[in-house]
Parts: sequence; C-alpha cells; structure tokens
Amino acid sequence: MPSLKSLNARQKRLFLKAVEPPLALAHLASRLLTLDLLRDHSLPEPGPIRILIVRLDTIGDVLLSEPAIAALRDRYPQARIDLVASRWGHELLAGNPAVDGFVEYEGPWHAAWRGRKVRWGQELRRMLAVLQRLRRTRYDLAVELRGDFRDIVFLALTKAKAKVGNSHRGGGFLLHYDARADLTCHRVDFALAIARVAGAAMPARPPRLYLTEGERRRAEDLLPPDKEYIAVHLGAGFPSKRLPISTFAAVGRRLCEKETHRRLVIVGGTEDRDLADEFAKLSGLPVVDLAGRVSLRETAAVLERCRLFIGNDSAPMHLAAAVGTPVVAVFGPSEPANYRPYGVPHRIVETSLPCRPCDHVHCIQSDYLCMTGISADEIVGAAEELLALAGAMAGRPSGSTQ
Repeated sequence: MPSLKSLNARQKRLFLKAVEPPLALAHLASRLLTLDLLRDHSLPEPGPIRILIVRLDTIGDVLLSEPAIAALRDRYPQARIDLVASRWGHELLAGNPAVDGFVEYEGPWHAAWRGRKVRWGQELRRMLAVLQRLRRTRYDLAVELRGDFRDIVFLALTKAKAKVGNSHRGGGFLLHYDARADLTCHRVDFALAIARVAGAAMPARPPRLYLTEGERRRAEDLLPPDKEYIAVHLGAGFPSKRLPISTFAAVGRRLCEKETHRRLVIVGGTEDRDLADEFAKLSGLPVVDLAGRVSLRETAAVLERCRLFIGNDSAPMHLAAAVGTPVVAVFGPSEPANYRPYGVPHRIVETSLPCRPCDHVHCIQSDYLCMTGISADEIVGAAEELLALAGAMAGRPSGSTQ
C-alpha cells in the first residue's frame, strides 16, 4: 500500500473523501455533547475584537496571503489580528500594519511533505502548547487561508467563536463558514475569497512587503548602481521543481558573456549553497553570490534593485514580484494559473506534457522531463523580451546604467 506522501493530489482527495464522513459524525457528536450547536457562531461586527489568521505552510504561500490579511484589517480596523505562521512568515511580514502579533508555528505535515525529517512526538507536544496559548486568547474569529484539511483541524482546535476557511481538501464540517473558492484561480485570489466570506470587501491587489530603509541601504551596498543586475534563484521547495543547473549556466552565459554591463546575482537560502557553487563552476561567470548570505528581507531588497528575476516556482519568485521586479518563471509540476507571479510583467516557461501539473515532490516518470525538457533558448528569449520591456518603461535601452 502506498504511503500518503507518495499519493498525488487526486488520490489524496479520494482518501479524504473516504475518511471525512466518520470524522464528521464524530465531530457532530462532540458538538451535541458539549452543547456547541447552541452557541452563537455568527461573524463579529467591526470593533475591538480578536482575530486569528492561520497560515502554516511555506514562505511563498504566506506572502500570497498578504492581500487577504490586509483585506481583513480593512474590514476590522480596530481588531487585534494575530498570525500563526513559521518564523520565515513572521520575518517576511514584519512591519506589516495589518498584523499586530505573531505566533510562531509551522505545520509539521507540510515540512514532512517537502522531505524534511520530522519528530512527530516532539511536534505533537509543541502543537498542543501552541494551541493552549491560542485557546487562552479566546478569538472571536479565526480564518484559515490555505484550504487544507490538516490546517482546518488545527483551526478547529483553537476553539475560536467563528471559524472560516475553504474545504476543497476536506474539513468543511469543522468550519462555520466555508468559502468554497474556485480551485483554478490564483492563490492570491483564493485567499481573498476566504477573507471575503469573513466579511472583507477590499479589491484584489498584489502582495506587498514593507521594507525598511536599513534593508534598502544594505541592498545598495551589495549592488552598486554601475551594473544591470539580473537575479537568479537556482533552488526550489523540492526536486521536481528544479531546472538543471547546466541549463541555468547556459542561460547565464547567453545573457552576460557579451553584455559586460550585466551581472548575475545568485539569491537563495543556505540550502542553495551547493547549487550556487555548481553554477559558478559550470558558467565561469563573475557573479554576486548572496545565496545563504543575507536575510530573507534583505533578499527582497536586493531583488528590488534588479532589472529581472529568473528562477523556478519558489518563494524568491514571489518575493521578486512583490517588490515589482519582472519575472521569468520556470514551471514544472505546479500549475502556473495558481502560482504565477502576481501583478508584475512576467513570462512563464513550461513544457506541454500530459502528466502536468502533478504536484509530486519526485517525478513518477523518473526523468523530470517537465524541467529537463526546457531549453536555455526559451528562457533567454523570455528574459531578453522582459529586459527590453523594462528598458522601454524606464525610458532607456536595456543595459543602460545611467
């Protein structure tokens, strides 16, 4: 019997459909025994209420939820709004006026799916401690923005008065208000649809980062204004989303060998260090290598100074879009309609294969053809097109540093 980790998205949905009815009956029995059905679970009116937002997954997903969080602040300007997210999510949204407080917690089920080793006993104790803290706050409203059965279970255990989410992956019986958002829409719009069920009415907008002057000065020190900088991110959340480094190296050579005014900037975390070293060896180009050497927010400030970003579907791709930098995004197993760069000029480079999108961590065909089948020519063509567009919008040809 295959493990849950090896199942694709469709198989997981079928599994949840099978287990959800008995769980729903057990939950109904619990509500009857505790008289919860008799309690008022209506949405609160604007005022000095307490709101909890749950976003337990990746950096990029937290960022794509920022417009929904802002929309909830717009609806409830006097509320105290707390966000439960990973430490990276907290760092990312530091200084955001929509969030008053942070509770650090990342769903271990998401980490396990990405291949990280999880100590489940330790994680269970940690989760119970976090839930105890959240229950003491007695939230008037709790909103889960991913639409994930496991995250909805976490939401339900907070004992918030009114619980809002999206049950497309199951868990609707645990919610008081179910958004049932369109699964084909972008994840920014998906989260906004949930926020609207919670009373928000703000129109859609791209995610925002609130960078400090100190972070921008640090980026300026790293990237003096004498070059045209092109940011490159070589990594991704899991192997099936990574373009071969040899292809990235070929792209870099094509873009920079004869254009001496251009300089590549390698961004990413400490997990991308080996990839950066391999790129330097294969490309032979002088680069500004910042992978694992600056903070997440400093990375965003660096991306803000770049003329273009090239990379896989990943958090840095969404960071680049959030600071207004045009993006060439390479997509493999994930669906561009859900995760494309939002609100900036961009080009999607992808292959047309019957097995995509699949959302598998490892390729079930074993050849990663959706990534290995992408050529350097396709990426360079998209990059040059966006560089020309950026130059025209700035009123100067691509490559001018004046």
